[in-house]
Amino acid sequence: MKLLIITKRSTDLTDVLRECGGEITQMTTSEAIGLDLNPFDAFCVLGFGQVLDPRLRVALEEESQKGKPMFLEAVNSFLGIYSADGIATVRSRLICVTDRIDGLAMGDLLDDEANYMMQPYVLPEDYIPLLVYKDRIVAHAHVDGTKQELLQDSKCGLWRLGSNLLMSSFQLSDYNKARFAPRRAWQAVIAYVTHFLTGNQPYRLPNPILTFGVGDLSDPTVFESCRKQAVEKGVTWLAQFLVDQGKGGILEGLRHNISPDGQQTVATAVRADCCGESAAVFKLYAHVYGAEAYRRVGDNLDSLIYGPLQVHGGLFDGMLRWTSQAWQVCYQDDVARALFSGLLDCLLLGNDTYFPQICQALDFLVKTTPKDGCRVFRTDLPGLTEEGMNRLKNADSGHVSAHYNAYYHAALLLAYGHGKDPVYLTVARKGLETLMAAYPNTKREQSETQEMCRLVFPLAVLYSVTKEPKHKEMLYRVVNDLQAHKHASGGYREWDTGYTAACSRESMGECSLLTQNGDPVADLLYSVNWLPLGFACAYHATGDKWFWELWHEVTAFFLSCQSHSQNPLLDGCWFRGFDMELQEPYGCPHDVGWAVNAAETGWTNAQILLGLMIHDIL
Repeated sequence: MKLLIITKRSTDLTDVLRECGGEITQMTTSEAIGLDLNPFDAFCVLGFGQVLDPRLRVALEEESQKGKPMFLEAVNSFLGIYSADGIATVRSRLICVTDRIDGLAMGDLLDDEANYMMQPYVLPEDYIPLLVYKDRIVAHAHVDGTKQELLQDSKCGLWRLGSNLLMSSFQLSDYNKARFAPRRAWQAVIAYVTHFLTGNQPYRLPNPILTFGVGDLSDPTVFESCRKQAVEKGVTWLAQFLVDQGKGGILEGLRHNISPDGQQTVATAVRADCCGESAAVFKLYAHVYGAEAYRRVGDNLDSLIYGPLQVHGGLFDGMLRWTSQAWQVCYQDDVARALFSGLLDCLLLGNDTYFPQICQALDFLVKTTPKDGCRVFRTDLPGLTEEGMNRLKNADSGHVSAHYNAYYHAALLLAYGHGKDPVYLTVARKGLETLMAAYPNTKREQSETQEMCRLVFPLAVLYSVTKEPKHKEMLYRVVNDLQAHKHASGGYREWDTGYTAACSRESMGECSLLTQNGDPVADLLYSVNWLPLGFACAYHATGDKWFWELWHEVTAFFLSCQSHSQNPLLDGCWFRGFDMELQEPYGCPHDVGWAVNAAETGWTNAQILLGLMIHDIL
C-alpha cells in the first residue's frame, strides 16, 4: 500500500499513519503539484481551510474517481463540495451519529476544544454523516435520541462520500497535542481514519500530552512521598505565572481554550484573590521546606495587595480591587481569599505586619453587609454612594449563598482570632447561621455540591472560635450530607437537587460542569478544591479522626489527578474539570472563561496546595 500525505508539516495523524505499515510519502502542496499520482493507492490531504491549487485539485479528483481512499481535512472545495469560512466550535460539541466506528456508540459526545469548522454549502445525496456538531449540548458524555433527532439542526463534522472519500470540517490532525477528549473516543476515530486509508490499525498511538495517577497510596510512606512531590511540582507550576517575582502580582493561570495545534491560552489578568492565595502557598512552602526565596515572593505579592490593589482613604477606604482590569469591583469572597496570606502570617507564622490593612479591608465589607450577615454578590464603585452603602447595611437580607459569603465569614473569624474585634465575630456568626438556616436551599451558583464544599472550612473556623455545640452540629451536618456524593476515587461528584443553581445545566455565559445528577465529574475550581483545607481545619477544630481520614482520602484524590507533562506549562497543575471514571479532564466546554481545561493559579491550584500543606503546620 502506497499512501501520499499532503501537508505543510508532520502532525499527530501523520505520525499515526506511519505506524500502520506500507509505503508513506509526505510532501507539501507545492511539491505535489505536477506529480504523477497514479502509483499511489490512497491520499491524505491535511491543512485547515486549504484551497487546492487547480492543477493538484484536478489530479486528486481524477484519482478519487478511480475509487482510491482519500481523506481531506477541512479542504475548502473538492468535487461538488464548497465550504464557508471557518467558525469557532467552542459553543458546539461533536456527536457520533453512526455505528460504523468501533468503540463509539450513537449519541456519544466528543470535544475538539477551541477548534474551527468549515461548513459545506451543499452536500451530495450520498453524504453519510459520522460525527456532527450541535450547539450548546447540555450533557456530559452521551445524548439519547434517534439518528434523525441527533441530525436535526446539526452541522457537518466528519462524513463519508461514497465508498472511498472521507472528509472533515475541522482540524483533526493534531488531536493528541490539542487534547481532544475523551481520549479513548478520539483514539477510536483515529483508528477509523487510519483503517479507512491503509486497511490497517496503527501499531501504536502517540503518548498522551498529560498523564495522571501516582500508583498505590495505601502505604503511608508512599503517600507522604507523593504528597511532597505533588506540592513541589505544584509550587513550581505556580511560580511560572509570577510577574516580576510577585512584585507585579501573579497571572490568573491558564484559560480553557486549547487551539487545534495544542497551544493553550494564558489568562493574563492579575487578580487580588489569586495573589493572596498564591502568597499563602509560597509562605507556607518556605516555612515547611525552608525555601526562603519563596517567602520573599509571598511578601512581594502582599505588598501589591495592600498597596496598589487596595483603596486608601475616602469613602471606599480599605476596599480590595477585584482584578487589574475590574479595578472598581469588589467581590467579598475574593477579598477573603486575598487576605489568606496576611491572616496565615498573623495566626500561624508570627507576623502581623499587614493586620491593620486586613482590618481596613474587612471594615469596608462590614459597612456594606445587610443585617442577616450576608452581603449582596458584589459591589461596584460607579454609582455606590454613602447613601447606597447605608442602604446595603440597613437591608434585612443579602444574597444567601455560601459561594458569595462563607469565606468572607471565615476571614472575619480568622481576623477575630488575632485582633478580637467583637464586630467581626458578630457578623460572621450571624452570616453563617443565616446560611445554615436556609441550608440546603441556599442560593446556589454552580451546584449544591459547591455550597457544601464552601461551608466546610468556614464552619470549622466558626466552631474553633465559639466551641458552641450548635456550630459543631452545623459542621457535621454539611460534611455528612456531602458524603452522599463521594466517588470511589476520593473526589466528590457535582450534584444539584432540583437543578436550582444559576449555572446548573447552562450553556450560556458561565456554566456548571453539572449536566445531570450522577455525572462522574469533579469540579476543582468551585467545589472539591476547598475540601483539603476544610477537612484539615475540621480535624484541628474537633479532634475527630473522621475528618483526618476525609482529608487523607481527598488528598489522595488530588495526588491522582495532578497533571504530569513534558510541557512545563501543564506539568504539576490541576484543571477545573476531572472525569473521575475516565481519569482525564472532561466535561461541559461551554463556559465563557473557566471551562474544563482552565487551571487557575489561585482558586484552584493555590487552594489545593494550601490544603495539602496545612497538615504540616496545624
